[in-house]
Amino acid sequence: MSKKYLLALFCILLAFAACRKDKQVPDERPDGQPTRVEIPPGQPAGITLSVANMLQSNMVIQRDKPFLLWGKATPGLTVNVAASWNASPLTTTADANGYWQISIPASAANGNPQTIAVSGNNATDVTLKNILIGDVWLCSGQSNMTMQVDAIPPFAGVLNYADEITTANYPNIRVLTAATDYQDKPLTEFTTPGAWTICSPQTVGKFSAVAYFFAMKLQVDLNIPVGIIVASENGSWCETWANTEVLTGAMAAYLGHGSSTLYNGMINPLLKLQLKGFIWYQGENNQHISPVSDYTLLNSALIKGWRDKFKQGDLPFYYVQLTPFAEDYNNTVPAGGDPNQNWLAFFREAQANIQSRVANTGMAVTMDVGEAANHHPRNKKPVGERLALLALRNTYGQNVICNGPKYSYFTLNGNTATINFAGNTADGLNTIDNQPLKQYFFVAGADRVFRKGAAVINGNTIVVTAPAETNLPIQAIRYAFTNAPVTNIQNGAGLPMEAFRTDSWDY
Repeated sequence: MSKKYLLALFCILLAFAACRKDKQVPDERPDGQPTRVEIPPGQPAGITLSVANMLQSNMVIQRDKPFLLWGKATPGLTVNVAASWNASPLTTTADANGYWQISIPASAANGNPQTIAVSGNNATDVTLKNILIGDVWLCSGQSNMTMQVDAIPPFAGVLNYADEITTANYPNIRVLTAATDYQDKPLTEFTTPGAWTICSPQTVGKFSAVAYFFAMKLQVDLNIPVGIIVASENGSWCETWANTEVLTGAMAAYLGHGSSTLYNGMINPLLKLQLKGFIWYQGENNQHISPVSDYTLLNSALIKGWRDKFKQGDLPFYYVQLTPFAEDYNNTVPAGGDPNQNWLAFFREAQANIQSRVANTGMAVTMDVGEAANHHPRNKKPVGERLALLALRNTYGQNVICNGPKYSYFTLNGNTATINFAGNTADGLNTIDNQPLKQYFFVAGADRVFRKGAAVINGNTIVVTAPAETNLPIQAIRYAFTNAPVTNIQNGAGLPMEAFRTDSWDY
């Protein structure tokens, strides 16, 4: 055969081999990785499109603020967004890392179901349905925030839980409960997303009771949709919820107890959401903190850190003061605990001091709804409603009473002291069900020894008579300043008198 013929035959064989290679598994490169396979023109290369996993059908989005929608897609994909309440469709492009986000203009509250449609060329569309526009509150803390409406172990259910469940027909309340997630580094999405759930008798039993009663009062009084995001965990420490950046200086001592790990897994993924504010019920794990004043600093640092991270100004932060509780209830004879122990009273005082340290905060007092033998008292409805009253007054500007009688000053007349209260907080001063006033007043004279006084209500004041053995003149008065005094003094609005002391002694 001629050289010309052999050359032609060789070219044909090469072409045939090349055709067969297109139908085989790609060759491996010397480093063991497969060679790049070109996709034929017009055939999509696995186009993907998704939204962040906490953005779902049935959710509530924050009114009067732009709504940020975000997710993942094939890099370079054009993402189209159509929100039913917004006149014009919106478009963005996924970046080189496959991330996209788009801001939908703010809208007023709207209780009519809305839709968001997300699409991209050759991608599977994403549609979010039955969305409401209202106010969104983030509800966090430990077990007393976790405690559900229904009797779900280890909790016994709220008071009258069967009736509360039966009447819970509030479709304009929506709840997202975050799964517990301790993480060493901040996440941008939940590891295990919960589902936005419509409030009904069939669903409410599993809701956080405090968050539900808070939302119920807001929804009824304001007549707008309310969304609550519950991110709480039993037995968790304040420092576990604080972001790492605020645990510096004096607070660096609290870089323990899994510090920041619940913030990383359960709060950081929410940072792009617009909120109305926060409610917080925590402290049981920190109640033996020493010095006790550190809790004021620690919780204040948490508030500052959250506000800085959410970048929405000084969002309101309303929290619950711990209820009366005798840790040693079953260790005394008779049972009930040592009535003179007061370390928990000092802790409650540290909680109260947050209000003067951090602006736009408020505290719900629970001295009348505690159970001395139970750190998880069942009477949760007043707790949620008192948090809502703080919001109605201070966030929504409604003319409601949100605080019980709050000590202002006392005047002396021999062996008696008249206690006066701030503003109009003591209007209609009375006792629950007009029962005898519980005598949790203690008086100290020049010897600085506190002895039980005898108190009576006199109009909108309280008059306390010092016991005969008091070394007059009266130097200081304390009210309910022990671990487990379940009180019964309230104002005309049914809000309890706040525990107080007039001294600054360290015992």
